[in-house]
Amino acid sequence: MELNTQQKIIFEIYDLYKKFELIESNNKCKKLSKRIEKIKNGIVVKDIYDVNYVDRVQEILLNYREIWGFIYKSSIKQWIATSKTINVAGIFYKDDLIGVMVYGERPNYLKINYIAVDKKFKDKSLGGYFIQFLEKKAKKLKKKKIYAEVPKINENGLRFFIKNRFVIEGILKNHTRRDKDLVLMAKYLEG
Repeated sequence: MELNTQQKIIFEIYDLYKKFELIESNNKCKKLSKRIEKIKNGIVVKDIYDVNYVDRVQEILLNYREIWGFIYKSSIKQWIATSKTINVAGIFYKDDLIGVMVYGERPNYLKINYIAVDKKFKDKSLGGYFIQFLEKKAKKLKKKKIYAEVPKINENGLRFFIKNRFVIEGILKNHTRRDKDLVLMAKYLEG
C-alpha cells in the first residue's frame, strides 16, 4: 500500500520529533547553567528602534546566510525605522548587541522570521531570551500563539524550537527560493 502525500508528511513530522528528542543528562544541564550564569546578569532584550544598529544587525544575520540567504541593509533599516508589520529585537550584553530576532505581528499571533546570535555567544542558550520576550509581548497584545517557519535543513533551529516547547504543525514542501522544505512550528500560550 502506498502512502498519500498527507500520510508521508505525518511520518516525516514524527521522524523529526524522534530525531530531536531532548534527552539531556543532568551534567550537561549543570555545565550549561554555569556558563549562562556568568553572562545572564548583563543580558537585556528589547526592540531596536535606532537605525545606527543596521550594520551590526546585518553582520549577525549574515552569519546564518547559508540558511536564510543574504539580507540587505535597506530591508533591515526599513524594519527598524518604518515598518509596522516587521520588528527587530536585540539581545544586549553590556550594551553590545549580541543577538537579533526579526519578528512580525499578525492578527492572532506573533511570527518569528529570524533568530541569530553572534557566533561568539552561540550555544549559550541565549535564543531562549527571545522566546521569553515574545511570550510577554504576545500576552500583552492578547495573542494566543507564537509561530515560526524553520528550514528543514536547519537542524539546530528545529532543535531550538522543540526545546522551547514549539510543536510541529506541518511541512511546506519546496517552499523556499531554493526549493527547500519549511517546517511550520507554533507555541500556544495559555491565558
